[in-house]
Amino acid sequence: MNILAEEQKKLFDKSLTEKELNEKTEEFLKLYYKLREKDENSIWNRLTLEQRKRIHWLILLIYKIKNRLGNFSYEVLNDKREKTDRPIIFVISHVGKFDIEVVSEVVKDHYYLLSGDYEHIQGIIDVPFLLLNGVLFFNEKDKADRKLVTQKMINHLNSGGNLMYFIEGTWNITPNLPMLPCYWGIVDIAKSSNAIIIPIAADQYGKKFVVNVGENFDMAKFGNGNEEKSKAITELRDVLATLKWEIWESLPPLSRKDLVGDEWDKYKAERFKEWPYFNEEYIDGLIYKPKSVVNQEDVYAPIKKLVPSKNNAFLLNKRNSGYPQDKI
Repeated sequence: MNILAEEQKKLFDKSLTEKELNEKTEEFLKLYYKLREKDENSIWNRLTLEQRKRIHWLILLIYKIKNRLGNFSYEVLNDKREKTDRPIIFVISHVGKFDIEVVSEVVKDHYYLLSGDYEHIQGIIDVPFLLLNGVLFFNEKDKADRKLVTQKMINHLNSGGNLMYFIEGTWNITPNLPMLPCYWGIVDIAKSSNAIIIPIAADQYGKKFVVNVGENFDMAKFGNGNEEKSKAITELRDVLATLKWEIWESLPPLSRKDLVGDEWDKYKAERFKEWPYFNEEYIDGLIYKPKSVVNQEDVYAPIKKLVPSKNNAFLLNKRNSGYPQDKI
């Protein structure tokens, strides 16, 4: 049973007072770190890196069997990575619950998974396999924990290990963004450890995944300053967005007459059905929101709340508002 996920759901109770919410949050965090420490010190997590590499074939076999039992299949659109002797960070777009297992089949190489999602996988059958293969847990809301896991990642890469890193930090369920905004922490880590980044885009259509593996992305081409890091993360995000766009272009074209209009709602419902502890509010709270970027919904939210009058009628004019008339 996933005790943590059940407890976390209680924190979204809108009837809680601020005091009650703070108390429940403190109780949740105590339980979170207690259970995480127990798993991190379990027998499953005592293997060395070399031992984990030697049994990685077994983990892949288990994932393959699990994927087939779940009727999941995949197609590799491209695999443009080049062999390297440097440590690798597999940087992946996040599409849903099952992309770890499927992308692992495509990647084949051993890796440690970076997971900021312990509260949702605690107590389920996946945990022993993640621990055996190698996983670095961290709390996305805890600044000290984020700093600690950053050093753990660098140490792991410097020891000759690889990482699997979901750069968006949560599922991308937006209807029009190939890639969510990304923190630049990953380029910092790659720079510090001389690691090569392998960008991978994945998309899911029912039980089928399409995976697009890009070319090696080398941080040695960028400098050390903040401006260079900002440039690097922008370019990396663009590469991943292009890989995702190539997946979309590879799909059979749809005729407008074949579209009902609720396709995206059905897609989101499928993803949430896979993992009922997620909802749009929770996912939105995990998305990185650059201060310089405001999304369309936020910009036009005040207009949607306007009570029409002669003084503000001009704002509702389609030519002036820039907002689709049927959404006002």
